Amino acid sequence: MEPQNKAQARNRALYEEEDMWRHYTLFPHDGWVIWEEIASFADGAQALEIGPGMHPHLPIPGTYFVDLSMTALSALRDQKGHCLRATAPLPFPDATFDLVAIFEVLEHVVDDNELLRELARVLRPDGVLFFSVPMNPDYFTYFDKAAGHQRRYREEELLGKLASAGFEVDRVCAREGHMAPWFGTLFALGVRFLPRLTAWMVHRQLPRYAGKLRPWRDGNSLTEAEQSGGVFARARKAPMAAG
Repeated sequence: MEPQNKAQARNRALYEEEDMWRHYTLFPHDGWVIWEEIASFADGAQALEIGPGMHPHLPIPGTYFVDLSMTALSALRDQKGHCLRATAPLPFPDATFDLVAIFEVLEHVVDDNELLRELARVLRPDGVLFFSVPMNPDYFTYFDKAAGHQRRYREEELLGKLASAGFEVDRVCAREGHMAPWFGTLFALGVRFLPRLTAWMVHRQLPRYAGKLRPWRDGNSLTEAEQSGGVFARARKAPMAAG
């Protein structure tokens, strides 16, 4: 077995051993205001979501879901989702999906370049990727550490990784994605030592956060997102990757 870094070990504890999602209930995909951006691409699409936990952003029936949490996979399967427990390489043939979603996952993965290449591989030539990540390493707090984050991204770094995998970002939405250090520590301690109470608090606040309107802009500038600490974005396969 390869040695794990601390973030890997924390991810395994959170999502496999402790399975934090057992304290949560399913949140509806259309409770996320980002669904308004995704909806037109999801109609009739063969779709995949990576790492949704109990908070999927795509309609559950008929969608393929890959996660490590048995709790989440069981709940999604009960709602007619196609569920697999897997990591990269993804267990799908080339060019399987029209739409792939991956929200708040890339920052957890040691080899995010490999995962991005896998997302490009399983997307069809005209496929669309929706994703979100935290940005700006200056905002890294104890919460990031406790949540198993390997990194926060810089604009140039993120765009470079996406381009190397064969993606072009064409629409972005900057979002608030950082905490005051004291709050990050407090929240992280809650996740680790009072998970049921913390899940209840998240459940209470999630509809307001998920439904908050934020402006989307065409193009690939992530400057505002780096300043605000996070981004939702849409990307397409670059012409060479689509060939």
